[in-house]
Amino acid sequence: MVEPRQSAMQRIQVGVIGLVVVLLFVSLATMVLDRVKSGPDAASTPDSGAIVDSGIAPPDEPLAELGVTPIAKDDAADKALEEPAQSIRQVPGRTQ
Repeated sequence: MVEPRQSAMQRIQVGVIGLVVVLLFVSLATMVLDRVKSGPDAASTPDSGAIVDSGIAPPDEPLAELGVTPIAKDDAADKALEEPAQSIRQVPGRTQ
């Protein structure tokens, strides 16, 4: 049988190794993301950190640019849809 002290040491070792592996994965991911963010072209240009004004303004209405517009609540339109029979006085072709 395994002694309780030996079992506890084994659990601690496994936990520490797990933490080290997670730390290595996080640092590797950080390095990859930093390299992707900077890119190979950014290192060759001298003023890569400077903001360049291209003359293109950001869109004022991004939803309209996508073709999506918010719907405003219109009470008159809702009332007309709820009571169409009252708004029609005569049927064309018939006289009363």
